[in-house]
Formats: sequence, C-alpha cells, structure tokens
Amino acid sequence: MQVDSLKEVPVRVVVENIISSRYSDNERPLSWDHRRAGIDVIKTNDNMTLKLLSDGGQTPPKPGWTILVSKGDSELGYKWTLYSMPRNLKN
Repeated sequence: MQVDSLKEVPVRVVVENIISSRYSDNERPLSWDHRRAGIDVIKTNDNMTLKLLSDGGQTPPKPGWTILVSKGDSELGYKWTLYSMPRNLKN
C-alpha cells in the first residue's frame, strides 16, 4: 500500500475514513488483555494516506476526528493523539 509522507510534524489532520485498522471491527476491545499496539491507516480530508502507529490504549481513529500527528515517518508510522471531535459525530 502506498502511503504519504508528511513534510513536517507536528501537524493536525482530519480523518476522512479508515483504510485499515489493527482491529478487525475497527473498535478497541473493552478488555485490556485484548488491546494491542499496531498500525491504523487513514485517508485524510486533504486526500493523504497516512500510516499511524497507535498504542494499545488508543481507540482507532474515527472519521471526523482531528488528530495531532506528533512524530514518526511514513515507513514505520506516525505517532498521534486525538485533538478534537465534531459535536455532531454519531460514532
């Protein structure tokens, strides 16, 4: 899969959709025993494909979320944190 490289970080991006998730149902398990770190691949609202390195405590990103990409690279994945969610988000 071809992913894009960010020119500089940190940067805020808006998640348009999820291309692939570390969880088959794109939902973080309730049990800590079943949570895991891994790669989530997203498409941003400006049509970039980013590989995100998510830790086991993070819910996979959701469409409409604004995330802050803090460090990393396109090959290994970018670390990120939730920045904001829209008020009308139904998920």
